[in-house]
Amino acid sequence: MSFANLGCALSAAGARPDQVCKITVYIVDYNRDEHVPIIEAAQISLFGDHKPANVIVGVAIMSPGYLIEVDAIAVI
Repeated sequence: MSFANLGCALSAAGARPDQVCKITVYIVDYNRDEHVPIIEAAQISLFGDHKPANVIVGVAIMSPGYLIEVDAIAVI
């Protein structure tokens, strides 16, 4: 859902996914083996073959009910 929301935000700003140059993914209780395949699949669903620089940051807690947050920088 976070990457779908990112796609909507890009569209609203007049940007395309291929204009994203960097993303940061913040995830609660990060477990590389469990989460990386899910995150990669979500990235492919939005970006296709485009691969912006990215980093995954494990965090202890976010706002109540939040498990993941995606921050993106696009050059438009």
